[in-house]
Amino acid sequence: MQTHHRFLAVAMVSLTSIAGCAAETPDDGSEPVGESQDHLLAGRRLSQGEAATLIRQAGFPESVVGKMLCTIKYESNFYERASNRNSNGSSDYGLFQVNSLHFRDAGCPSSAAGLYDAAANTRCALKIYKSQGVNAWYGYQKHRAECDSYRAPASGGAAPAGNTADPTPDDTTAGGCYSGTLQEMVPASTCVESKFDGEWYQCKDTKWIAGGASGTGPSGACVSKHPL
Repeated sequence: MQTHHRFLAVAMVSLTSIAGCAAETPDDGSEPVGESQDHLLAGRRLSQGEAATLIRQAGFPESVVGKMLCTIKYESNFYERASNRNSNGSSDYGLFQVNSLHFRDAGCPSSAAGLYDAAANTRCALKIYKSQGVNAWYGYQKHRAECDSYRAPASGGAAPAGNTADPTPDDTTAGGCYSGTLQEMVPASTCVESKFDGEWYQCKDTKWIAGGASGTGPSGACVSKHPL
């Protein structure tokens, strides 16, 4: 989240910059959360139906379920163990990229391990939503038009026609990775120069590993290179 739900009261990426970039402060004075950095997406990738179930079970109003799904899309791309280290020393964790500053908040886990639990992360996100609204997330702010019209599936169901975030078998097989820089899935061994920190990363076994600037990386030759 870029705002980092107050996330980073320092305007982090993904929670004030989940990606590590500073986010602009919303007009209402809250701080945006952030967007995921290329090499920090990990863990199981939930379907939109699963995520919708968690959002509803946490207690979000039905009227914002679609917006929150869209927010997850741009914060963590539905990866339950997405994480990001921010320049101010704080970190963002899980589906909603909750910032470590929230460890002490009532209703939120007290550790990173706790925020990697998708249900607990979503409950903590509800606390942030109640105090700051959906503008707490930079992912929502940046994609407001899309998120405001995003349709939520029934809990556990398939994504409605028109939604493009729902993970598909092609997204998750063959060791591919989701690139926050390109905002799309890429094949294994793809090398991308990250817009978040300017470093090169190569997709290896569904995760981003540093390397690839020279045309090779941890998986050998880059099947394709994507410079900024």
